[in-house]
Amino acid sequence: MENYSNDIMSKNHINELCTKHIASFYTIGKQLTIERTGTENEKLVMYRFIDRCIEWSNNDHPIQADLYLIKPNA
Repeated sequence: MENYSNDIMSKNHINELCTKHIASFYTIGKQLTIERTGTENEKLVMYRFIDRCIEWSNNDHPIQADLYLIKPNA
């Protein structure tokens, strides 16, 4: 099996991967609910997770496998 993890991805593809990864943990509905009624800790955990995903997407050469290592942490 060939390893394509270092292939260069388009910015659109990178953003799509990032968006899907975020939604796999926090659907839009869940994000809105946490924003409206979540505790400060719930909000902080979600914001940090989303920020780490965005940092990954802004990397010059993001590796897709690294995105999947990013998970929400308390």
